[in-house]
Amino acid sequence: MTTNEEEITTPETPEKEKIDNSSSTKDESNMSDSDSSFHLLEGRWTFWYTHRPTTFRNSSVNYDSCLKKLGTFGTIEEFWCYYDHMKFPSELPLYSDIHLFKENLKPMWEEEGNRLGGKWILRLKKGLSTRLWESLVFAVIGEQFSVGKEICGIVCSIRPQEDLISIWTKTANNQIVTQRIKETMKKVLSLPQECPLEYKTHNDSLRDNCSYRNTDRMKKNFESPKFIWWLVVPTCAILLFLMVHWPYAIPFHSLGALGQFLYHLISNYRLILLFIFWSVFLAHIYEAFAARQICRQLNIDQESTYLWMIQTFILGYPSLRILKGYSRRGLW
Repeated sequence: MTTNEEEITTPETPEKEKIDNSSSTKDESNMSDSDSSFHLLEGRWTFWYTHRPTTFRNSSVNYDSCLKKLGTFGTIEEFWCYYDHMKFPSELPLYSDIHLFKENLKPMWEEEGNRLGGKWILRLKKGLSTRLWESLVFAVIGEQFSVGKEICGIVCSIRPQEDLISIWTKTANNQIVTQRIKETMKKVLSLPQECPLEYKTHNDSLRDNCSYRNTDRMKKNFESPKFIWWLVVPTCAILLFLMVHWPYAIPFHSLGALGQFLYHLISNYRLILLFIFWSVFLAHIYEAFAARQICRQLNIDQESTYLWMIQTFILGYPSLRILKGYSRRGLW
């Protein structure tokens, strides 16, 4: 009986092994097919979110407690699982920040992988951040910057007067790489070449406990119009003042035909000239305070704000137009 049982079981063993091997091969094939259905990214990334109440905004102690990890992904499919359920930047409350950083790297200045770096900052008018943020996210996870491990992450910050998008770099003193990141950022976001970007090191941020003020751009943020405006506007203002308040100081005879014309205006239209003078004077005061308001919106430092106000009071619109140009682009 034993022999017969052995004779019966012996031929079944190879058959069973054949079935097991076939099943194992089939399972491996299914696993391979399953893996091939996912599209791997070159690196793994983590979404973070912060929303700091008013009482916490100036406190570095409470920043870590406000930092919330949303999830980590390494494939395109995992990315869309998170991104499809996230709110757009335009839908977030004020003082909110969305962060996209490399896995195991927190969006904090003093973090080991960040502390020697800095960030490029793009200032935007309200309503523009959603489209540009999405373009930047796609560019970063798609490795369009081609700078190796030099990009630590990106941030979109929602503030009352403006929105800000920034790219955190790993090495602040590597000028070649940081400039390449700047130019690539302009390219992927379709920004004009004259669009200003600000750079600030994390050491500077730690020193003044602020992310977006006192940047390199803001240290040289005063600009003057062409010299012709300094020649024409003050001359006309002084002449109008003399015509209204001190006409006898004007050498009419020495000015020839122009002197005769000025004398005619003073003799017949002095009240109108007086009205024009004070209207221009009040308009320049208004433009000076308008310049101050724009400077505050653009986070320009106090010293430069005073320079803008004085210049705009003297020159009027030619000075204010420069500031409005930065404000219209939503950038400084």
